[in-house]
Amino acid sequence: MAKIQTAKISAVILQITSTITIPKWPPKSDFPNDILKYMKKNATEKQALKLMKTNKYFIREKCPFIYFGDYVVLTQNFVNQTFFLSDEMNYRIDELPNNLGICGTFFIEEGNHLSQFISKCVICDLKCLCFTISWKSIKKISYDDFKVLTSSGRLEKLDLGPTIVTSNNGEIIPYEYLLDHTPELRSLCLNYNEDLELSQKFIEKICASNLKAFTVFQLPKNFKREAFLANLAKKKPQLRVHLIS
Repeated sequence: MAKIQTAKISAVILQITSTITIPKWPPKSDFPNDILKYMKKNATEKQALKLMKTNKYFIREKCPFIYFGDYVVLTQNFVNQTFFLSDEMNYRIDELPNNLGICGTFFIEEGNHLSQFISKCVICDLKCLCFTISWKSIKKISYDDFKVLTSSGRLEKLDLGPTIVTSNNGEIIPYEYLLDHTPELRSLCLNYNEDLELSQKFIEKICASNLKAFTVFQLPKNFKREAFLANLAKKKPQLRVHLIS
C-alpha cells in the first residue's frame, strides 16, 4: 500500500512554522475569549485555514493540512504526486487522508474521480489548471468542483480543453461565469463547443480581465474569425489570440 511521505512533509512544515510566534491569548474582539478559544480548538481543517488568515492567534502548532506537492496529476487509476523530478509517487485516492493541500499545477487526465479527490483537499492554491481528458472519458465537471479548484483566486493559466462546467441541474455554465472565479488569469485555452457560445458578454469579460493570451481550438470553418478578432482588438489590442481549426 502506498504511503504519504509524512516525515518529509512534516519537516518542511516545521521549518516554516518554527519562525512564527503564536500569541497565547485571543485578539481583542466583540466575541468573548472563551468563544475564540473554542473556535481555535474545534475548527475543522478548512475552518482553521480561514481563521489562520485572520489572526496569528489561530495558527496551529501542527499544520492542519498535508502539503501534497506543487505538481499533481489525476489519472484513471492514481493520483501522481511530484516534489522534484526524481521524486514521484502514485496513490489510490481511497488511500489518501482527508486534509491535503495542493498548489502549483494540477493536471486532470480523468474526470470520473475528480470530486472524490477534491473531497480530500482542504486547500487548493493553484496557479495552473489543465484538463487533458481523453475522448473516452467524461468531458464535464461540476461547477462546485470548479469553484473549489479556483478558490484561491490566484489561478494564472486555465486549459479547459473540451471540458464543460455544469450546474447540479446539468445546465452548462457559460464561460463568462467561469472568469468571475479567476481574477488573476493570464492564459486561457479551450476547445470550441457548439453548445457554448463565445458571446458578447464573454468577450467583454475577456477585455476587462488581466488575460494576456487566449486560444481556441477546433473552430468550425464557418466561424467568423475576422469579426471576432476585430471585436477583441477594439478594447484589448495587446491580447495574443490564437484561433485554430
